[in-house]
Amino acid sequence: MKVAGIIAEYNPFHKGHEYHIKETRRVSGADYVIVVMSGDFVQRGEPAIADKYLRTKMALEGGADLVIELPSIYATASAEYFATAGVGILDALGVVDDLSFGSEWAGADALGKIADLLIEEPPLFKEKLKEYLEDGKNYPQAREAAVMACLQDPSYERILETPNHILGIEYIKALKRLGSKIQPLVIERKGSGYHADSWNGDEKEYPSATALRRLLKEMQKGQLSDLSVLEHGIPYGLQELLDCLEHRDFVSWEDLMPLLDYTFLMKQQVLGKYFGMDYDISKRIEKRYVPGKSFEEMVQLCHSRNYTDAALRRILLHLVLQTKDYPFLSEGARIPIPYARILGFRKASGKLISAIRENSQIPVIQKTTEGKDLDKANQIAHIIFNQDLRYSNLYEQIASTKAGRDYRVEFIRNPVIV
Repeated sequence: MKVAGIIAEYNPFHKGHEYHIKETRRVSGADYVIVVMSGDFVQRGEPAIADKYLRTKMALEGGADLVIELPSIYATASAEYFATAGVGILDALGVVDDLSFGSEWAGADALGKIADLLIEEPPLFKEKLKEYLEDGKNYPQAREAAVMACLQDPSYERILETPNHILGIEYIKALKRLGSKIQPLVIERKGSGYHADSWNGDEKEYPSATALRRLLKEMQKGQLSDLSVLEHGIPYGLQELLDCLEHRDFVSWEDLMPLLDYTFLMKQQVLGKYFGMDYDISKRIEKRYVPGKSFEEMVQLCHSRNYTDAALRRILLHLVLQTKDYPFLSEGARIPIPYARILGFRKASGKLISAIRENSQIPVIQKTTEGKDLDKANQIAHIIFNQDLRYSNLYEQIASTKAGRDYRVEFIRNPVIV
């Protein structure tokens, strides 16, 4: 049995994702494709456009055989945590042969060479990194410049500016650090770039998730009359997604802003308390916070050359979600992966699930209530699992209230079956 793994957000699942799954299956010869997917909040530092169950259903209809949740505490963190946790889950399952991810132009060898450099951090790299940071560059810029100074090869220029390449490097770093048998499989991305915010519906092209989210917002505001563009871009679950938007059955940052305001109103001490924060950014946020601002205005108020806007978004999200700076998060490359929670699967995947249960090094949770059976002595497992429940319950409480429907408590929800 050949198994390939993918780490994704599917926010939302679109035509390009379907292509990636099909191409992964074709190139690798995989019998099954497992996806480790973010839950209700994503790495951009915001709520997902639809809850994890709808996005799981879209992924299964689009070709995935099994969807496992990436614990939210890692899914809302930096690329290193996101990648390390995703790889850690796939490796612990004991059945995955290949890790497939997209790249605009770089291959596994090029990404692997940079990964080796970042793992080893030779003296020249450390020297250059320090030099560029002192010159005023933020960390991502300084790291890219230090890599180029070490490699001295123009073909690597700008490779660290592309989000998919950054993730690819982090995936390979995680595989190497684990000594995993899983092999990296690079699939060439088609169509729009990661950050492209427009798409004309050309069936020969593949949209970005950013462009589709913009189109969905335009549709919600009545500014998009031709739904064929969305139909081409979102081949599965579009009507359910449109129904969610029509009934306001989703969560946005503007829904979360009262919670952020309340955090500051209570004058809670935030210094060193929440994940991703250090003293400097804590003081900056406290100093620049103004009640009643929109989320985007808040990000701009806190903007700093030392932090990317994405990092600021994640920090503000961790404030809202009360994500503490737990000691185990400082372990970086060795963060704990205490379980694998199944969000959904195809009926034809029984053989795959049986193989996972036989070979997995970590507990496999198929029904949410099985979370009660996690080792009581494993405090970290309980922290991560309960944090997932809390994140999802918050998303569901807000969405159900806006939509005027019954609230569905996360603890009794079962996997999606297609």
